[in-house]
Amino acid sequence: MDEKIKLFLQEGEGYKVEYKESVKDIDKELVSFANASGGIILLGVSDKSEIKGINITNNLKSQIQDIANNCQPKVNVSFEEYDNLLLIKISEGKNKPYSCAKGFFLRVGPNSQKMTRDEILQFAIDEGIVRFDEIINTKFTFDDFDENRFRDFINRANLTVNLNTEDLLTNLGLAESSAGEFFFKNVAVLFFAKNIKKFHPSAFTTCLLYGSHDRSYIIDRKDFEGNLIEQLENSIQFVQRNTMLAYQIKTLKRKEIPQYPMEAIREAILNAIAHRDYFEHGSNVFVHIYPDNIEVINPGGLFRIKPEDFGRISSRRNEKVSEIFRMIGWMERAGTGIKRMMDAMVRNGLKEPKFEFSERFFIATFKGHPREKLSEIAKGEEVIELNERQKRAIEYVKERGEITTSEYMKIANTSRRTAIRDLNNLVNSGILKIVGGIVGKDRRYILKFNVP
Repeated sequence: MDEKIKLFLQEGEGYKVEYKESVKDIDKELVSFANASGGIILLGVSDKSEIKGINITNNLKSQIQDIANNCQPKVNVSFEEYDNLLLIKISEGKNKPYSCAKGFFLRVGPNSQKMTRDEILQFAIDEGIVRFDEIINTKFTFDDFDENRFRDFINRANLTVNLNTEDLLTNLGLAESSAGEFFFKNVAVLFFAKNIKKFHPSAFTTCLLYGSHDRSYIIDRKDFEGNLIEQLENSIQFVQRNTMLAYQIKTLKRKEIPQYPMEAIREAILNAIAHRDYFEHGSNVFVHIYPDNIEVINPGGLFRIKPEDFGRISSRRNEKVSEIFRMIGWMERAGTGIKRMMDAMVRNGLKEPKFEFSERFFIATFKGHPREKLSEIAKGEEVIELNERQKRAIEYVKERGEITTSEYMKIANTSRRTAIRDLNNLVNSGILKIVGGIVGKDRRYILKFNVP
């Protein structure tokens, strides 16, 4: 017996293998494999792994090919002969979902299960056949449309066109006209509605700051319910307000050391908002800030990506949403967001983020610098990054021992107002201190500490 057949018989029936004694009901097995990840049917074997054998003829293969061709759409099959056994290979379908006369079937474990109406609908959504952002929303009209938000997008995208709003929305793929009527798509609702929650109650982002790791002590909470651009920007600001930033001084330049690299957190929140499953009701995007880690939770698992391919290939659940973010410079077509998150963390001396995914959720967890470590760094003296005028002034003071407002104006070739502002910055940063003079007159400044 061929070694391949031995292996199939030893493994038994499973997700990728089906035994059949005859061609009876073989059509449902064909479409179930095509709707899943492909598989093989071993014809001439009983459910108990007993070899019954089958008479392999051209007529038999033609009969199976006809059955495959009669599926909707046609199922791609090929054959291998092994003595009195026929191995039928079924490729994963490229035009899912597939059906036969008996209905729609999907391979679930070792069985081919008939799908219900709701399961067929969910299958179409999961496969990207039906995309939320491209669906027409007949309830959304220009009365609900926020012209200011649309114009803000036009400005951010640097679009200069001489089209009216309807034509511009249509050309951008955000709406369409049919039989003289104008219809918005859901993507326009998400970005340009006056009140998004009126149409999609779960389309918002919640940020929470905790005083403990078990979510028992909430310090701050904000629900951001604006359009998707505003949700992203407000969430980033919330994280910046509620995480630490230390400064490390080297010569006269300030090096900022954030508790988390904002590039990584921004990318995670952007991915969550852009790629979440907007069909999902009752769950929104969450950003949880704990004492030493941040979780970004996205209602929507991996989309058309196998777990083993995660991080290597990308697939966008919401093409139109992603395109809007790309047009304003927030997102790239390349699908390198996961790598950018990982690189940003490593560059800042932190571990790569942890990614978890289930059928319905995606979680990105970032472990930041310990707060006590940043507190130690922050105890150093804080210095601003100097402009060229201020650098010349420092050299002047190092040579002469002091500088006046008039002297600063002369060496920096600037106005009195600018001179006073620059010198005040140097005082506030702790580089200079005032030793005499009157505000607006020839106030004198000396170095507060030795500057290399």
